[in-house]
Amino acid sequence: MKTSQRLFLAVTPAVIAVLTVAGLAYWGQYAHSAPHIVVIIAAIGALGSLVMAWYNTRYVAQRIAQLAAKVDTTSGLDELDAIETVVDRHTSALRDAESRRVQAQQAADLRIREHGELLSQVASMVSKGLDEIRLPLHILLENRFGDLNENQEEMLETARTAAEHVHADVRRLAEIGELDRGALTLRSDRIHIADVMQSLRPTVDSEGARVGVRVEVEVAPALPPVTGDRGRLQEALALVLADCVRRTPAGGRVRISIDAKGAGLSIVVEHGAPPAVDVASALAQGLLEAHGATVERSTGRISVTLPVARVVGSV
Repeated sequence: MKTSQRLFLAVTPAVIAVLTVAGLAYWGQYAHSAPHIVVIIAAIGALGSLVMAWYNTRYVAQRIAQLAAKVDTTSGLDELDAIETVVDRHTSALRDAESRRVQAQQAADLRIREHGELLSQVASMVSKGLDEIRLPLHILLENRFGDLNENQEEMLETARTAAEHVHADVRRLAEIGELDRGALTLRSDRIHIADVMQSLRPTVDSEGARVGVRVEVEVAPALPPVTGDRGRLQEALALVLADCVRRTPAGGRVRISIDAKGAGLSIVVEHGAPPAVDVASALAQGLLEAHGATVERSTGRISVTLPVARVVGSV
């Protein structure tokens, strides 16, 4: 029972007393005698309400005393004023704590943007340095200035391949930095995931055949569209699928299932490798989250849920 209800019950004896006096006055004025049953009922009601009022008033008084015992009442204030002072002080402390939390969050966001900008700058510098390495390697391999033996050609080809891989990772780092500082602009296209998967399927199948992994794709019919940057979303899904196929042991299977799930679109990739975090997967997750998706990773499974496009005119 709430305290306000208990306090309301405290006035019950007064209400019953007024009704009792009115009833007795009526009988005394017009009948000059009141029925015994009326007097007995009035007495029982008055005593019962008195007991109830006493119990509830005592309960409220005890609770106030218990609260007052936990605060400083030496200031001359009564119990309720002292309790109100403590509540106001704690409310002010909570507001201050919330303000500090917001300031700390803003500072953290600022640091993330600064780190993203620094990451982008470093990635740009490294990319320029790699370009100075890649170009001579390309010239040496494509334009012969003299005879190279087989080992020299193999070493140059290995160096060029490694430089291309590093260049790709550095470019992805730069995009991650742009995502962190909010500098990557995404378009708002109406995208059908079935069309995206149809575009990705040849590349995924080719990669699976190269590493000896079977790829299975199951796309539910009549899926609702999603909204986002088609190019970026396709890049993110391509990175996720390529990573799953590449890390699955030879002879294994990668199963991709796409279906509607509540108010979203569920993309589940079952593969044969433990979860891993590298530049490619970090960029893929950042791009997916920038599209409002939730990404869950576990051993042998990646689940992506994309929000579906809103219908114009819907509430």
